[in-house]
Amino acid sequence: MGLCRRYARSKAEAEDMFQEGFIRIFQQIHTIEQPDRLLHWMKRVMVNTAINWYHKHHHEQAETDYEEAFETSTNDHVELLARISTEELLQLVQQMAHGYRMVFNLFVIDGYTHPEIARMLGISEGTSKSQLARAKDVLKEKLKSIGIVSYGSY
Repeated sequence: MGLCRRYARSKAEAEDMFQEGFIRIFQQIHTIEQPDRLLHWMKRVMVNTAINWYHKHHHEQAETDYEEAFETSTNDHVELLARISTEELLQLVQQMAHGYRMVFNLFVIDGYTHPEIARMLGISEGTSKSQLARAKDVLKEKLKSIGIVSYGSY
């Protein structure tokens, strides 16, 4: 459910996504060949369910600035995430635009690469990078507004 909440806009949407994911898991559990990989497989099913939900309900293509994405893309998010509680982060991520939220979750939280994200979402690699850069900027501004990050320290 936590994974679904990260990808969803609301708790109700997360619950629908969670139910759909578990239906898929139960329908396909007989196909798993390595029982020790069950949790990893279930996570992938849930991530794929979230991506399918995104395509079905919220797919938005945003204009992208590829140069900006390359210039602003850093690994500062790791340090930033260490300063905020899980619930606070969840609330901030849920407020992001759909595309930003999807790319942020896939890259920062779930560890997918930009080429993998591009294939999953049906976007270009540059769009993935641009949306991540913008998501991080949005998150940084939200964190500044609630006093978690000072203007001079990030």
